[in-house]
Amino acid sequence: MRTPIPERIAAPYLDFEVSRFLLLVVNAVGILVGLNFYLPQMRETLVLVWPLVIDSPLSLFWMTASLLTLWGVGRHRYPASPFLDALTTVAFASMVKYGVWTAFTLNYYFGLYYPDVWSYWGILFTHLVMVGEAFLLPYYGRTSKFALAVTALWFAANDVADYAFGLYPHLRASSPGPLPWVTPLLSLGALALAWYCLDGGRDDPATV
Repeated sequence: MRTPIPERIAAPYLDFEVSRFLLLVVNAVGILVGLNFYLPQMRETLVLVWPLVIDSPLSLFWMTASLLTLWGVGRHRYPASPFLDALTTVAFASMVKYGVWTAFTLNYYFGLYYPDVWSYWGILFTHLVMVGEAFLLPYYGRTSKFALAVTALWFAANDVADYAFGLYPHLRASSPGPLPWVTPLLSLGALALAWYCLDGGRDDPATV
């Protein structure tokens, strides 16, 4: 288990249901705000491909779902299973990938966003918080070869859909610029970080 978040900060959100509930409420609000941002793009795409469009809200959904699995179990007795390993891994990697992606995009297109305080500082802050929240997961989550493979396939499908079929988030810029090659690099980086931080599956020979 490797995470930069000290246990004294992580423990209230992982061990106390009231604090965890408040975090889940914040995540739910974040999901709704994110969906509102994507609404114009969602209206232009088929419902079946919405999961490939709503990158940040879906990342928060995976994170929320993972936190919900702690109820009645607790992190110290958290079970190992292929499903839970995959959920933890996709949540961690997605929160990191799309949090960093948004920070990079805002700063690459700085001049298009900065005049609007919310469009720059608000979105930047909330997405950096997403990255930070991901580092709660190593306190109970695990990964495995299977979980990393599932996440890699999901990222590959998402990146191809974004830049081969134009499903990337609609930006204020007229073109995606360097994003078609930056995004796959972020996918690889997020997967590597998940492998490094969620090391329970590699330490326990009973898991895949």
